[in-house]
Amino acid sequence: MKKYTLLTLASAAIISMACGNNGGPGLEEEKSVGTSTHIEGDSTIYGLACYGCTDTVLVFLPGRGGDPVVYNILQATKDGRVIGHPTVGDWVAVIVNGTDTTKADMVIDLDQLKGTWVSLVSPILRERIEHDYETAEGQAHEDSLLKDLMQPVEMGFSLKQHYTAQAVGRRLAARASDDSPVILPTPRNYTEWHVINGQLVLTATDPQEQNGVKDAAKKIDNDTADFILMTHDSLRLRFRDGERGYYRKP
Repeated sequence: MKKYTLLTLASAAIISMACGNNGGPGLEEEKSVGTSTHIEGDSTIYGLACYGCTDTVLVFLPGRGGDPVVYNILQATKDGRVIGHPTVGDWVAVIVNGTDTTKADMVIDLDQLKGTWVSLVSPILRERIEHDYETAEGQAHEDSLLKDLMQPVEMGFSLKQHYTAQAVGRRLAARASDDSPVILPTPRNYTEWHVINGQLVLTATDPQEQNGVKDAAKKIDNDTADFILMTHDSLRLRFRDGERGYYRKP
């Protein structure tokens, strides 16, 4: 028990030191995409949540150095603009109020955003071909197989370290061949993710096809979504074509 307590105190001390200096090596490496200084027009700043965070204030250590800053987030909390629940040592994105720099209009906990988010997708039944059955057992067997094929499957995406992403469920969709009685939608092949101006930007990368043959060239497209809410096990986003809900997959 003493050993465990010492390890816990040591970890807390390391985080405390990071929140009290000019940005230590513990900060996640900043990429050319996803930081306010590298993307023209992005007003987001990034850094660590420090000791003292509550529902009304965010104690924030800027990722590019400097002293911790305390932001008033009372109104952001009331407006549902605090996405996640910032805890000590979490990497967070902040949008500061344009008029009052002591207030933050939006806070997103990027560490809590990382993970695998999926939803259940139901297969679509193709136009069924009628067969003649010699026995009632044959009809029952066919119906049983079809019932198994119509079970919902998990599809979504994983958001990983260093702003990399991975689609979930593409293999399941690929298995639904032309001979299958059901169709599964193919999820977007997301390979990157970023938070820009308080929105989630998912980058999809797909090989180009020419004369039916995939080549090395890749088509890159972005899907942008507004955050609606995020809890420990739920995420809700608003895309251009509507809202979508996900649950966290362990």
